[in-house]
Amino acid sequence: MLAVGLAVAHLIGCASVPPNERTVLAGGPDLTLLILPFNVAAVMPPELDAGSPVVWKELKLYLRAHGKRLKTVSFRDARRLWLSSIRQVRAGEKGARAGYDDAARVLVLELAKHAEFDTVIAPSLFIRNAPITERIATWDGVERPVEVEENGPGAGSIPADTTLSGLAPAASLHAVVLDANGDKLQEAQGGLELLVRVRVLEEDAPGSQPTFEFAARTDLFANREHLREGIAEALAPFLPPLPLKTE
Repeated sequence: MLAVGLAVAHLIGCASVPPNERTVLAGGPDLTLLILPFNVAAVMPPELDAGSPVVWKELKLYLRAHGKRLKTVSFRDARRLWLSSIRQVRAGEKGARAGYDDAARVLVLELAKHAEFDTVIAPSLFIRNAPITERIATWDGVERPVEVEENGPGAGSIPADTTLSGLAPAASLHAVVLDANGDKLQEAQGGLELLVRVRVLEEDAPGSQPTFEFAARTDLFANREHLREGIAEALAPFLPPLPLKTE
């Protein structure tokens, strides 16, 4: 455990892209945030892994826009400390009944031995089914129009008055906010993007109803305003939402 703690002590640093740059901005209350890497406590869905750096970058930009000082820790050491925290709390009075909140408190207290911070944010990316009504998907505080792909191989057209309904896979950000003692301040999630478009298939016969299928998007997380809206939803009311505008 001592070796792990020392490694974390060296790897905690500012969360800016240049390793030695201090992330300190004016314009808000002085608050130092330690951001854990994505999905320390849960496995990252493979569909989101490639796009996660884009969300991470936007999360940091959003926090900096609030005037916060940011620190982070490597995934390897955060994960190692998390597993150690789970073992510790399950060896205690609660035993197998010990849960996320218990382990998170131990983790934060361990991190506090090596770095100063006011608050810890534990973010995770996950996938859920978003219900579609009238070509609009709604989940985790956001609405997204369902994009229809009509120009692919064998694609047909879709009448303007055709309604779409069902469930579509969607990405969300889950964020747990903890104080410096490891006590949970809030837990929330915000919707980010749909993982799919709707593809219109060629009609089997003239006049027949079109059929549809989901097609995986290749531009996931390209819309910064959508990311910013979902991040704001996951962090409010701890941080008040900022105007949705790209830089």
